[in-house]
Amino acid sequence: MKKLKLIFTISILAAFVYSCNNSAVQRMMEEPVEPERSVGFTNWSDDGVEYKFHLGTDAAVQVVRDLDKVWSDQDWEGVRGMLSDTAKFYWRNGNVFSVDEFMTQISSDSTGSATWKFNGAFSVDLDPTRGGEHVHADFSVSTKTDSTTVNRDVLERYYIIDGKVVTWHQYSIDVK
Repeated sequence: MKKLKLIFTISILAAFVYSCNNSAVQRMMEEPVEPERSVGFTNWSDDGVEYKFHLGTDAAVQVVRDLDKVWSDQDWEGVRGMLSDTAKFYWRNGNVFSVDEFMTQISSDSTGSATWKFNGAFSVDLDPTRGGEHVHADFSVSTKTDSTTVNRDVLERYYIIDGKVVTWHQYSIDVK
């Protein structure tokens, strides 16, 4: 009889422990998962939907860092290799260039002797489930032409898909 009571007690205890653990697991499976942190809004989309921004990745920022490196080394084939074949480039003066026009512009040094410091960059993403991130970069640029030096704060926005620049927008303000 003692053995029967012990077996019965252990069975009840085991059933209770299993029931508690199974209920906890079941509740965890049913509770909603917190959405990825998002901020702000944009209506850049073609579908008319308003999207929020999500934190991007270091990989997209690294594309811009690598582009800055090959550009400063004047490795024009390296620059071209980082650009989508259909990329568009929007300059601060309103000019819009294709890849070939962009490559001609930057390799000709027609803007005088420019030096720049890459101050920082961050990436945001409209939809982390799809490709493409917006990298925002900040530069301090000094351009010398003849006897004049112009200092500018330059902001650039890159749209990166699969490690390639798809669009590039440049904005600047002269610094006195």
